[in-house]
Amino acid sequence: MLVAQSVGRGGNGQAKGTKAGVKLTVRLELSEGTLYGPLLQDGRRHESTSLLQQLPVVKGALWIADLGYFALVRLAQLSKAGVYFLMPLKDGVVTWLAGKRVDILEVLQAHAQQEEQEYKIILGAAKQVPCRLFARRASAAQIKRRHEAQDEYARKHGSQVTQRQRDWAQWTLVISNVPACLLSLAEAFVLLRVRGPIELVWKLWKMQGQVDEWQTANVARILCEVYAKLLGVLLQHWLMLLSCWDDPHRSTIGVSEIVRDQVVVLAHGFGGRLSLTQALRLVCEAIGQAAGRSIAGRAARLSTSRLLLVCDDGLT
Repeated sequence: MLVAQSVGRGGNGQAKGTKAGVKLTVRLELSEGTLYGPLLQDGRRHESTSLLQQLPVVKGALWIADLGYFALVRLAQLSKAGVYFLMPLKDGVVTWLAGKRVDILEVLQAHAQQEEQEYKIILGAAKQVPCRLFARRASAAQIKRRHEAQDEYARKHGSQVTQRQRDWAQWTLVISNVPACLLSLAEAFVLLRVRGPIELVWKLWKMQGQVDEWQTANVARILCEVYAKLLGVLLQHWLMLLSCWDDPHRSTIGVSEIVRDQVVVLAHGFGGRLSLTQALRLVCEAIGQAAGRSIAGRAARLSTSRLLLVCDDGLT
């Protein structure tokens, strides 16, 4: 499974609410942990223009992305190449159901008594992307958060939230070209949560790696600082691959804290006081023995890793 994500940052690395001066895009292969990127681009450019879009995806892979990567041309190309996709549906896309052009929101509202709905649809005016639509009514808490986000966006941009936007927020809509024999509605919504781990990667890189912070206005120095921090977080990711990637319940935050505690050992390895092989072995042993490297199981709300294991038979 491949998850695509991007993050941007304001021009001075400090001010909030400004247009991003630099944007990073990265693709994470969840089975082996391979990172494609991060690639830097102008923060004003859309995610769809990232160089990652030009990298091929292996036939039979599942590409999971957020709305920033929604493009009918791209989805059509993936389908033609034998690649599966799964992502949220964007409002306003021409949709066909049973040979007729429909308003998908009206279709959902006509069957509002059903908490979950599934349809075979075709997207695009030229009917270029056949796929399945999974719809689930959002919880009251989700609707409240989405409406608050809509209000905040409207406030910042001097616009108004329409009733259609309010109604659209009452549903979680996912599209995929994975056939029914391989993916059920319940499994689709579990896989949608897989975007969470890469969002945690960004949170980690920003919170602990501070890749979105810099102390100068000099463009060249900003780039040097960003690249230096990216080298650090990539090294941290590689240590995770060496030590605990085979643990499905690994805690990205927990492992990163252990790595920080072992920085002195790494410094000795790079400085020659220890062999680099020995230093890496010691760090990996520390990660493997630490209790905080894994997400604790909980009965109330299962983690994404445990939900994936529950439906593993249907996803193989």
